[in-house]
Amino acid sequence: MSVGTHEEALDAYSRAITTAAERAGPAVVKVETGRGGRQGWPSQREPNQEQGVGSGVIYSSDGHILTNAHVVDGANRVLVTLPDGRKLPAGVLGAEAGQDLAVLRVAEGNLPVAELSATPLRVGQLVVAIGNPYGLDFTVTAGVVSALNRSLPINSTQKLEHLIQTDTPINPGNSGGPLVDVQGRVVGITTAILPFAQGLGFAVSTSTAYNVIGRITADHRRNLARGSLGISVVDLKLDDAAIRHNQLRQRGGVLLLEVSPGGAAARASLRGGDILLALEDRQVETVEALRKSIQALKGQSPWRVTFLRDGRRRSVSLLPTG
Repeated sequence: MSVGTHEEALDAYSRAITTAAERAGPAVVKVETGRGGRQGWPSQREPNQEQGVGSGVIYSSDGHILTNAHVVDGANRVLVTLPDGRKLPAGVLGAEAGQDLAVLRVAEGNLPVAELSATPLRVGQLVVAIGNPYGLDFTVTAGVVSALNRSLPINSTQKLEHLIQTDTPINPGNSGGPLVDVQGRVVGITTAILPFAQGLGFAVSTSTAYNVIGRITADHRRNLARGSLGISVVDLKLDDAAIRHNQLRQRGGVLLLEVSPGGAAARASLRGGDILLALEDRQVETVEALRKSIQALKGQSPWRVTFLRDGRRRSVSLLPTG
């Protein structure tokens, strides 16, 4: 191969990787988790609070994110950092440990998305992994599809099936991030590495992800519709500015991730992104406090709901169902 031909091949290789990273990169997020401790987010560490970090990819502009189940397993706080630096609390809509996939939701719209592709892969095909290895934001590595339909034990009774094997460098923190083709389409979700093995990384195929997304979304819709308020929520620590401006005596609230159309909350004109502060005279600083308040107020109606929207305290009257 002549020098010119060699350089052209390298340029084509570089362009393929650059194109893939530029197309999928804006939809790749960092996922931080907190386990144990009291209220607060992973970036605000408390005693006895374990922390974890992984990656994820936005697949729907209304805030749905795909990641690994093991990234969020046991977490009571999940924080997503977007490529533009925004940090958003996320709720876990559902997870399937047997497939090592989970779906998260943030209360934000018009987000950049990556295309999920179930196009059959070929051994030797160029692929690119994007994620946050060791917490290092937005890292790109490249390699090839080494093998298809691999199996990998995850414990004494379970194993992951139909995995993509790749020599693309994958490290702790990459988990849950996308494996993409040269068009920037997501072909897999990185899931595991073999300790002390070089060139052995694995990803859950996008075809498996489609099935998991379908099951989790269907279950979530049913649960959302059955709830007395028709909402999906997560704990949220309030910022100091909102506390001062609204003269609040509480440090936390409950963020509405999703509001079911036709449900009690929707009929009261509540919407995703609102932060619940109280039901009647009962402060709701956590999801657990909200559940207890709902139980205590059963049989009474309507309820006065106090909440924050756009940084301002508001209140509405709500007629619960069930």
